[in-house]
Amino acid sequence: MIARSIATDEVVSSCYFRTTVEQPFRKALVQINEDCNLRCAHCFVSATRVGNQMPLAEVVEMVIPRLAECCVRRVTLTGGEPTIHPDFLDIVRAFRAAGMDVGICTNATTLNYVQIAALVELGVHCNVSLDGFAADSHGKFRGDRDSFAVTVATVEKLGRAGILQGLLCTPNTLAQNEEYARLCAFARANGARYVLLNPLGSMGRGVKSKAKLAKTTLHMREIFELTAPFDGPDLDIAHIRFPNTEGRPLAGCEAGTIIYVFTPGEVTVCPYLVFAARTPASRHADTEFIVGNIFTDPDIAARLDDYRFHDRYQVGANATCTACSMNTRCGKGCPAAVVAGGGRIGGVDAEQCPVVEDHGEGRRLLPLMPA
Repeated sequence: MIARSIATDEVVSSCYFRTTVEQPFRKALVQINEDCNLRCAHCFVSATRVGNQMPLAEVVEMVIPRLAECCVRRVTLTGGEPTIHPDFLDIVRAFRAAGMDVGICTNATTLNYVQIAALVELGVHCNVSLDGFAADSHGKFRGDRDSFAVTVATVEKLGRAGILQGLLCTPNTLAQNEEYARLCAFARANGARYVLLNPLGSMGRGVKSKAKLAKTTLHMREIFELTAPFDGPDLDIAHIRFPNTEGRPLAGCEAGTIIYVFTPGEVTVCPYLVFAARTPASRHADTEFIVGNIFTDPDIAARLDDYRFHDRYQVGANATCTACSMNTRCGKGCPAAVVAGGGRIGGVDAEQCPVVEDHGEGRRLLPLMPA
């Protein structure tokens, strides 16, 4: 199945995701385990070394067939760190046997040659987290300075094997801005198809670490200038929620199309809505975005179909959006970002909106439609 880019030349990348799928199909991120061997400063799920794991039998007997009923054809396995699941390869094989495209999100510190060879044979791609290009940046950010060398070496192995799809990067103050240009060059040298750069957000452990570790708007603009030249036919540089310096309208919300299955089985129409709802600033409950449990609700497909996020919530239902000259061209941005910032869905995605004031950061104002 061919993925579709969420952002285009006409709209800014305000959604946390880079690509989606065409309806009636869905893409699913499946958290096959909660435990992780690292402790990253920004982790949305606040993973530790202790956590539950999906049993292989339940993945085969319930998760896969019920996701198939939900019209899921693309799956990304995540965690925690999914490669430390004791049945990791068997889970991958089960999804592939069901005819689903499979990707892995990994920190690339535990993958071995046997696993890589099996992933090659199965036709599975890998997306690797790399948050700087030095041990003192990436390693410290991930809670293990030695992890940088291991991750780089594994990325090179994945590149040689032809299954490296993307590098996932959260710019942070532990890294020098120039490191992100080196990271893009490294991605290109190893055959990656994209680099996704995503600012540190106020979700999970990011709630506490953002004040200290998030790059300023000025630094994010500089990182954009350093990395944008690497964008081209052979490498997509996805600048997710970077400063909207060009004043473009915003991308729309994919809630209901990109779903998430938590290890205990809860199915949500968007993971970021749940992560945002669990922050101290949230005025929404996480249960608002959970449609059921894939282990206990055999009608999970019908629940997803009936949920209809964009009928329940009117994204952009505020005076600023309705009066804006770009209203019909704008997707109104990310409701999860609004929730994480303490707003209610329908409010302005102020981090990305080119119209609202930004307290001296220099955002250009655009005209409103006449009253």
